[in-house]
Amino acid sequence: MGELAELQAWMHAAILDPDGPAEDAAGVVTASARLTARERLAIYWRGYRLRLLECMRGLHPGLVHLLGRDVFDGFALDFLDAHPPRAYTLFRLDEGFAAHLAETRPDGAEHWPDMIIDLARLERAVTEATEAPGTEDAGPPGTRDAAPPEAPLRAAPCLRLLRLTWPAHEYLAAVQDGADPPLPAPRPVHLAVSRRDYALVVRELGPRPFAALDALAGGGAAGPVPAGWLREWTALGFLTRAERLGAAHDPAGAVPAPMERNTAR
Repeated sequence: MGELAELQAWMHAAILDPDGPAEDAAGVVTASARLTARERLAIYWRGYRLRLLECMRGLHPGLVHLLGRDVFDGFALDFLDAHPPRAYTLFRLDEGFAAHLAETRPDGAEHWPDMIIDLARLERAVTEATEAPGTEDAGPPGTRDAAPPEAPLRAAPCLRLLRLTWPAHEYLAAVQDGADPPLPAPRPVHLAVSRRDYALVVRELGPRPFAALDALAGGGAAGPVPAGWLREWTALGFLTRAERLGAAHDPAGAVPAPMERNTAR
């Protein structure tokens, strides 16, 4: 195995292997005075998995709190083993985590696993809203970069809309505040998650405003939308009239902020 590309491919596969270091490690990795080739490879295998777990915990603090670290780690490793990361960025590490939890959801009459899935979906939406291009670079009204007032409204790239069966946003906000909240009672929730001036905004909407915003985000509108709703959604960063947005948001320049408190409208 002299070709560098082949060697890199072998190392990548060996580290991603959920069953542990490759049996043929001795043919590629040299042993040391104290460790076999497989034991030396295991150092990288364990370190890689621990790093991924650390990232998953950082992406899902609410789930870690709800499940406990050991249970969360089990769910996260099961997901990572089934869907080894292939992207160049850890931002995409938990893509599909909520879907994996839904696919592996145990059968039964209990509904609390839906809270786990809802919380995973919400935390993924928070990551996407934080990382996606926003309206910060669109330019304030009156500047040369601002679109004219007659320009059509469109959804901001950082807007995410969620229909949940549990108030996962209330639970996550309490965890972020350092509380130890109990499991809330299930209820239908319609959420808009976005970013305004580099700060995260999470707003619970009533069914009618949510349906109207969802239709606008999809490129249309189911009937006339009250002007007050449009003004509020534009102010919150859900909608924009900008014809061109600036470069993708640089999370390194943003100041993390807790979720904004809101009530249904």
